[in-house]
Formats: sequence, C-alpha cells, structure tokens
Amino acid sequence: MYYSHPCSYCVKIFFTFNESKERASEILYYGIKQHLIDYDEDHKEFQFDDGPSIDINEVYAVVIESNDPPAGGYEL
Repeated sequence: MYYSHPCSYCVKIFFTFNESKERASEILYYGIKQHLIDYDEDHKEFQFDDGPSIDINEVYAVVIESNDPPAGGYEL
C-alpha cells in the first residue's frame, strides 16, 4: 500500500510504500521533517512542532492510502 502526506509548508506530496500504516506514518513524519530542515523551512511552519510521538499520530490520522503512488509525489 502507498501512503502519502503533503509537506506542511510547501505542500509537496511525499509518499512511501509499506505494509504498515504505523510504520509509513513514521517514515513520512521523519522524511517531511528532514525536508523542512534541509530547505530551511522548519521554523516557518508549526504542524510538526509537537514532538515525534504526537506528530506521527497526527500524520497517521490523515495519511492517504492508495494502491498506486501519487502522481508527482516524492518517494521516501
């Protein structure tokens, strides 16, 4: 299953392929968080500032599941 979530700042779609929604949520959180740091955008957004355990649960609640990768998405 493919799981995707947009960047909380630039809205790029990031996705991962995984059998576990929980593990996919972790991968998406850490991947998007690193993206924000790499592009010096982490200080500009507030969605991923509650700490990993809370933020991973927030990603889990809204992650999009699909059988195909999202068009134009960035794989983590």
